[in-house]
Amino acid sequence: MKDTKNSSYKSFLLVIFSLLVFGLFIIYNSTAYFAQSTFGNPFKFVMLQLVWILVGLLGFVFFSKFDYRKLGNVSFLLFVSSIGFLLFLAFIGLFLCRTPEDAGIIFAPCINGASRWFYLNPEPLPALPFLGVLGFQPVALAKLALVLYLSTQLSKFENRKSFGYDPFIVYLVTVMIFSILLILQPNMSNAVLIFFIGSIIYFVSGYPLVPILISTPILSLVGTVLIFTSEYRRERLLTLLGLTPAGGNDAGYHIQQVLIALGSGGLLGLGFGQSRQKYQYLPEVASDSIFAIIGEEFGFMGTTVVILVFAYLLHMGLNIAKNAPDMLGRMLAVGITSWIGMQFFINIAAMTRLIPLTGMPIPLISYGGSSMVFTLMGLGVLNNIRRQTKES
Repeated sequence: MKDTKNSSYKSFLLVIFSLLVFGLFIIYNSTAYFAQSTFGNPFKFVMLQLVWILVGLLGFVFFSKFDYRKLGNVSFLLFVSSIGFLLFLAFIGLFLCRTPEDAGIIFAPCINGASRWFYLNPEPLPALPFLGVLGFQPVALAKLALVLYLSTQLSKFENRKSFGYDPFIVYLVTVMIFSILLILQPNMSNAVLIFFIGSIIYFVSGYPLVPILISTPILSLVGTVLIFTSEYRRERLLTLLGLTPAGGNDAGYHIQQVLIALGSGGLLGLGFGQSRQKYQYLPEVASDSIFAIIGEEFGFMGTTVVILVFAYLLHMGLNIAKNAPDMLGRMLAVGITSWIGMQFFINIAAMTRLIPLTGMPIPLISYGGSSMVFTLMGLGVLNNIRRQTKES
């Protein structure tokens, strides 16, 4: 049994390490030209990503050692912090980011008509050595906070510590707070992701599903209304359906360049370093669109390998959930696994035009400190559950 646990632990770490290293190579490859021409340093972005990985690994170690059964106070602190940040950004998005030309405020600027970033030291405050202006996306914190807080609260019903509240009400209120605040930024893709993560956690908790079955059609109708009453959401949907000219808008141009990259890669790809789309043709080349660069350079075979590696990571996560020693561990493991898996699926689906284009990075591979740090923290919780599992 001990050898089996050690083997499982090594496999878990090896998959995470492989994705991190692969991501560093792809980020360097896709940003070297832009970084050299803009900053005079081709390693600018890959070095920043390495810093975020190191910070995230510290979080991974902390949550690996911290007993997940004692996460109550930590989960509440993260919940309150994320709500505070999201509330602030929702206010900016609702009142100060009405058009793409609006500037917002220095701590929360409007970017393409949305307020999704919070900067700790914007100009004229002094920049940090090497890191420069430090900012993060609170939605990444919100995903971790949701999984920890909702799982902890739902587990109290099992231990008769619910104080008379209905578990469905706890689930619905928690999820709706996050989702509404994200929609106000606006950031509907992550609001939908939050809703599904919370719903999956509630599903595996074993509580009655009838309230979810009743409320789902109503929430789906609300989501449809939100899509068609928003110009940019409606535009992206029409682009997906081919009802707007190819390249006729930002979303159309973006997906057109993605499809060119994937099509150019063919079966085996153009070869590492041979991407043409990375020369500032493809928007968000190292973050949201990094899958297109992988496909262009490594082809269908390369993207298949990446998908299989992620599938194996998700398989290990679900196996940890299946063997978790209690309901809390099971909900946490499923929540973290579904968060990573659904975010990966949304990115791939958007890049291959299965769903409307949306800004969702690939966990552990795409460039970005917020996603990297909080994803590794979540994997640390998953590893903690694995360590305390009797069987693996």
